[in-house]
Amino acid sequence: MKRPIFLLALLLCASMALAQNKVRHVVVAKNATPMERYAVAQLREFLYKGQLNTDTEAQKEGTIYVGSTGYLRKHFKTNQLRDDGYLIAGDGKNLCLYGKGEKGTPYAVYAYLEMIGYRMYTPTAMVIPDIFGIEVPQCHVESNPSFVYREVSYYYPNHSQLYADWHHLHTVADRDRLFGMFVHTFKDLIPPDRYYDTHPEWFSLNNGRRSRDGQLCLSNPAVLKELCRRLADTMATAPEKKMWSVSNNDNYNACQCPDCLHMDSLYGGPTGTLLHFVNQVARRFPDKTISTLAYQYTRCAPTNPAVKPEKNVNIMFCSIECGRELPIADNPREASFRKDMEDWSRLTDNIFMWDYVVQFRNFWNPFPNLHVLQPNLQFFHKNGVRMMFEQASGADNVTSWMDIRCYMLAKLLWDVDANIDSIMADFYQGYYGGAGRYVKEIIDTMTSALIQSGQRLDIYGYPVDAAEGYLSLERFHQYDSLMKLAGKHAPKNIIGCFETFDTALWFFGTALDFARNELAVSRDLCGYFGLDSLSSDPDWLQRKVIDRLEIFGWSTYNLGIPQMMEMGVTPGECISSWTENIRKRFGENKARYKKVTLRRPATAPYNTAGLTDGKAGILDYRHDWLGFWGDTLDAVIDFGDSTYLDKISVSFYFYPLSWIFIPEQVGFYTSTDSVQWDPAGHMRNKNFEVLATPMIYTNEVEFVRCIDPGVPVRYIRVVAIPPAEIPDWHRAAGQKPWIFVDEIIVK
Repeated sequence: MKRPIFLLALLLCASMALAQNKVRHVVVAKNATPMERYAVAQLREFLYKGQLNTDTEAQKEGTIYVGSTGYLRKHFKTNQLRDDGYLIAGDGKNLCLYGKGEKGTPYAVYAYLEMIGYRMYTPTAMVIPDIFGIEVPQCHVESNPSFVYREVSYYYPNHSQLYADWHHLHTVADRDRLFGMFVHTFKDLIPPDRYYDTHPEWFSLNNGRRSRDGQLCLSNPAVLKELCRRLADTMATAPEKKMWSVSNNDNYNACQCPDCLHMDSLYGGPTGTLLHFVNQVARRFPDKTISTLAYQYTRCAPTNPAVKPEKNVNIMFCSIECGRELPIADNPREASFRKDMEDWSRLTDNIFMWDYVVQFRNFWNPFPNLHVLQPNLQFFHKNGVRMMFEQASGADNVTSWMDIRCYMLAKLLWDVDANIDSIMADFYQGYYGGAGRYVKEIIDTMTSALIQSGQRLDIYGYPVDAAEGYLSLERFHQYDSLMKLAGKHAPKNIIGCFETFDTALWFFGTALDFARNELAVSRDLCGYFGLDSLSSDPDWLQRKVIDRLEIFGWSTYNLGIPQMMEMGVTPGECISSWTENIRKRFGENKARYKKVTLRRPATAPYNTAGLTDGKAGILDYRHDWLGFWGDTLDAVIDFGDSTYLDKISVSFYFYPLSWIFIPEQVGFYTSTDSVQWDPAGHMRNKNFEVLATPMIYTNEVEFVRCIDPGVPVRYIRVVAIPPAEIPDWHRAAGQKPWIFVDEIIVK
């Protein structure tokens, strides 16, 4: 991610009682740990080397003692600290900075730096206050974390160790040191490529067949034996790792064989069967923690109260289904989640919470969930969660509001009861300068509009979901006005040789531009782009819109944005999809607004889109796509009069994760009377073995190669035949597939 560095040199005053002693020395114990010595180096780095001295002998007044020193043990108690908590204690003469655990002492140093005015808003945006002599404070701060493990799966902490340490966060590297295997491990412990052909009975029975891409048959003792053997071998390669995941794959295909169903009845549902299996694994590895998933079909606790996790079993509880429009504790839609959370907390205190904080289908859609972050973390903490994993866009991707959201989460993961309003007021002012009040007003306006709409805020949603709510055209007019004010009030000065505040504002505005583009293309082109009405010259309008989309592409390139969605769609691919949509909408099409007759009905609820209505589909099958579940598309277009044709094309959506495949065969036919049909072209398609990559696939035929171009036709017929069933490689093998079709283009 290409974000230029800028330092915000501000003069800030520390809100502490100050004594007259100036800091003259820094002391670290002779037997200091490497991390304590690192903490000293960081302190000296930020507080200017020239005014501090490192020594290992006793000092006079005006000393900062770092780590476990004799002065600390003599004057202050540390028995209330736990995990990687820290102490900042000053008696007006000297100051002690100390922390427990591996990184507690560096955390104390960074917390002290924040007390005297330093800030790290992002890895490239720091506040470095002008301090002329540091006075020893009279203070006593003990701080313990709300959660022992605190990971935000975002770009910043994983590309800047300083940012992670400053904000007391764990990273992918920390997770890899802790976990030998991490989630959805059935496929790794019993790989289908190795075992399915010889032992299909080890895999889940679904719809009368064993699933290659499903779950394991947990009632089969041979599965337990082989899984434990392979797990032991894997553990032997990394004996230092403490946690090992034995957990269901990322699908709903629990085994439905008679033995597994019988176990479900005994142990309290599929979760009970899973827990019974995992407990057996855990008893074979008593010196390790075996982690498993309370996720999707295993989210609820076993209904049999006798089935409880072993002491060395960790429950990874997931909130993937929850809406983010209201706090979980107050959301009427989330009563079942609250019950599941409370049920698990009564069974065990070994819970790892997997929460979700971005919109995965559209990383760059404005996602106003900031108001639920604190109450949700408080709810998890209240229910005994000790480990938190906040899934964002992963270590190498960025999203809308990443700078704001990551900072806020870092503060709350350390202290769920922090005064977040005060913390974020400081952030908006320090990070955006005079533009901060307008950025906050945009976020507050969005949040209020979301709550007022009563709509669900879904982590797998799209901008169009909020077209009548917080992303309505009326709301966009408000946001645009506020962005103009933000631009006027953003500081323009360059600090030293670095970048201005404008970069932060540009980053924020890109999310609005993404939503605007998506809504303009799929809903109201002229309204969202502020252009003249559609009665204007269509060629001019098309050029104008494509220019706007290309400007967005330039922004994403210069901001270093790698992808727009979890599924890996790049900005370029996204823009190509929008551009193709515009060309379908304004380009030549003799079929536009012509009568269409479906000889076989589309499948509800995807039966309302038109095939000649001038609205082409985008990378969202729920809007402007016509769907057929296990059935053939058979559409007839009536031109009203005989006409001469050159080519015809039709596009299909491809997204196997949602059971959507392209047709195996597509046939094109022409007629003068809609009774006798002449073939005009026939194509065979091959579906790719790709699960979660969406794409739009087009079939096109040139009539000049198939029929006499001098013969006029009145009717065109398009027949698209889906695969007979979902293929064996797919987790829903044997089920009926969907096909989705959009605008038919005739030239």
